[in-house]
Amino acid sequence: MKPVWQRPQAGADIASIADFLRGKSLSSACRFIEEIEAAYALQADHPCSGSARHAELLPELPAQLRFHPVRHFERILIYYMDLDDRVEVLRVWDATRGLEALIDDTGMTDRSIAQRAKKK
Repeated sequence: MKPVWQRPQAGADIASIADFLRGKSLSSACRFIEEIEAAYALQADHPCSGSARHAELLPELPAQLRFHPVRHFERILIYYMDLDDRVEVLRVWDATRGLEALIDDTGMTDRSIAQRAKKK
């Protein structure tokens, strides 16, 4: 089992989604947080279980980009990397916003990584 680290932007994503859900139903917001926790536990135990279908979009990352849908909230995807010593969650993303928006969003990668990729 690996520890799961969450980047600050992923935490902000979760808070934003939970706030939106809370406006509709407090129970939905609570269930969302429970499902995030369950997904993190799954990633800790089985870090390669997520899809690597979008990995080629960010080849500059130190490990293959993977994603996993949040159960009962299937349009919400957890994007993460399986590193040697941990699972690192980069973003928790509403897929209806699109992949282009995800890649363009500066929270997905460190600015230094993105700048190095542009120089290549």
